[in-house]
Amino acid sequence: MNWKHQAFMIALLAMSLCSSRAVAQSTQPTAAATTSPTAVIDTSLPRPEVPLPPGLTPLFNGKSLDGWIQEPADSWVVQDGIIASRGIARGVLYTVNQYGNYRIIFDIRHASGKPDHQACVLFFGFAPAAAEKPLDALGAVQIQVPVGYTWDYRKGHNNAGKGEFTSLPHPKYDVKLWSRVEMLINATKGTARMAVAQPVGSAAVEVVDFKVADAGRTGPFGLQMHNKGLFDQYTNIAIEVNPAKDDLITLAPHQ
Repeated sequence: MNWKHQAFMIALLAMSLCSSRAVAQSTQPTAAATTSPTAVIDTSLPRPEVPLPPGLTPLFNGKSLDGWIQEPADSWVVQDGIIASRGIARGVLYTVNQYGNYRIIFDIRHASGKPDHQACVLFFGFAPAAAEKPLDALGAVQIQVPVGYTWDYRKGHNNAGKGEFTSLPHPKYDVKLWSRVEMLINATKGTARMAVAQPVGSAAVEVVDFKVADAGRTGPFGLQMHNKGLFDQYTNIAIEVNPAKDDLITLAPHQ
């Protein structure tokens, strides 16, 4: 082999190696793909199709977060008719409107968490003023859904609320399955009652009650992502303001 032929073969080998590296690099996922908002959502369990009871007004249109405020930004996303937390940070998603006496019904499942914690909802909290960041958990009362654990974030409390909540006998729920939750909240009386149906469409069972007369406050209803790494899902969220019936309505089988 003469020197010209050797030089040609070396150049050909170098071109082949460069081409292989380019192909290998092109098959690696891009940063945009691995951080896409939809990449974190486990949709293995489609949202329940069981209709909500009549007389409620939707708080979620199934397509966007219109009517809701999130802190921090981009910590929740909508996909396939589901509001899902993205696990990026501790934070809240709360309604633009404020409510005093109301019934709220929604479907919830906790997909996963690392570190793990139950999904949480908030009421009797504060709506932040314009350009003001919300207080931690809105200074609200918390109930963890569907299991019924509790916390009181009100000023001067920040504890599990011993003596404020009454836990009632109820089944053990699988938080990774969809549950239907009904809450009857009365700011005038400082009361809240929660019932859970699992599976969705079955008769609900009352799980936990809250009663502190001076805790009642008109404010937003909120979903809390308790810590980074949590992936919670909500759908079929609807409200009845000043309920016609002052009682839980899902305790009987859905008609």
